[in-house]
Amino acid sequence: MPRRITAPRLPGPAQLPVLGWQLRALKMLADPLAFFTSMHQRYGEISTTTPRAPKHVFVFGPKYQREMFGRPQSFIADAFRELRMPPRSGMARLTQGLLKLNGDPHRRHRGLMQPAFHSRAVAQHHKAIVEVTEEELDRFQVGEVRRIDHDLSRLMLRIGMRTLFDVAETDDVDRLNGLMERLLASATAPTTLLLPLDVPGMSYRRTLRAADQLDSAIREIIVAKRENPGEDIISMLIAARDDQGQGLTEDELVGEAYTSFCHDSSASALTWTLLMLDQHPQVRNDLCDELEAELGGAPAEAADFDRLPLLDRVLKETLRLFPPASMGLRYAAEDCTLGPYGIPRDTTLFFSSYVSHRLPEVFTDPLDFRPDRWTGASLDSYGYLPFGAGPHSCLGRAFALLEMKIVLSILLQRFRLPVVDGTRIDRKIKISLVPDHGLPVTVAAPGRDRQLAAVTGSVREAVDLV
Repeated sequence: MPRRITAPRLPGPAQLPVLGWQLRALKMLADPLAFFTSMHQRYGEISTTTPRAPKHVFVFGPKYQREMFGRPQSFIADAFRELRMPPRSGMARLTQGLLKLNGDPHRRHRGLMQPAFHSRAVAQHHKAIVEVTEEELDRFQVGEVRRIDHDLSRLMLRIGMRTLFDVAETDDVDRLNGLMERLLASATAPTTLLLPLDVPGMSYRRTLRAADQLDSAIREIIVAKRENPGEDIISMLIAARDDQGQGLTEDELVGEAYTSFCHDSSASALTWTLLMLDQHPQVRNDLCDELEAELGGAPAEAADFDRLPLLDRVLKETLRLFPPASMGLRYAAEDCTLGPYGIPRDTTLFFSSYVSHRLPEVFTDPLDFRPDRWTGASLDSYGYLPFGAGPHSCLGRAFALLEMKIVLSILLQRFRLPVVDGTRIDRKIKISLVPDHGLPVTVAAPGRDRQLAAVTGSVREAVDLV
């Protein structure tokens, strides 16, 4: 019998007439980050849209996030729950990895996967990351205008394919990229959530079909890797065994392979980093000076990064202002409390690193891009969480940081990439946080003198720009 909870009512707006909470949900879907920011500004660190009977609860800042992440038995992860996919569908198989698991199954999968993402294992991929990066940058021509967000997405996908599957052929990369782009476009369409109908013309059906095709493509690679294992990540996952000598099933391997495909997150972070450097030329000049002094045009080796502190601070500050995983969800597994507030079972809890990273009580002048704030600063893992927190924190954090540092250090030594003047930049969540209309840049030779590009759009609400 569920235990009765006597607790104060959660802060939130007055009850609307019939369909009130649905209308607020539609507003949240239209622009989640604006909605979350508004909820925090009006109601503080924890709130709900329906105080009388909470359905959606919003949690911001270290106080309540620490409690929520610290009680994984009460507040569970269940990624992709809202998509309501058929249990035997390709999408259900693709999404059954770490992001969806809890308790003992989660600990078992994480334990099996941990060695593949250990710092020593990550370091062995250094050469491949450098090779792929230089191959992609060889396509750039001084004077041309490029969509750098597209270029970085392709680059990070190629790195992912090389390190995850040891696939280097561009035709295979392009095929998988096409499948993932179709899946991303359909799965993030509002109609997929609002009208989950498997009928012709609906985005829900397109999601199911794209997921089936991607599921089949990943299975083909797994079969090939069983026959000819290598030093790639999927080969390590195939060989991994737990204390009982059991490994991951093929369905589990598919799910974890899809979970490990985080190229969009790294591409997002690098895109925003280039924008911030463009809008803060002194920081860019200082970083280029650091790279020239320590690397002299050569790619960075693993041992070099300790001598590149500004590179580290620039990435940390960009991840603060523009975390790729800018929002997340937990679900109440039982009637419980969060702080003094009662949380009914099955309540959906939203948290947002985008909002939490802008709290002035945690970060002074939070809208300033100020890499030097990280000089000697200690990180509060529940106030700064670009890679999540608690048991479900990102397993690939070390890998993501390594590849981003390698790519950025090579890119900045080879080119200057001024943003096209007058570009409109609006934030948009497409799995990762991205510029909605992309980021066009002009490819230029390395140098220091340039005029600051004028940019417009909602990015000016996200960060203070000149």
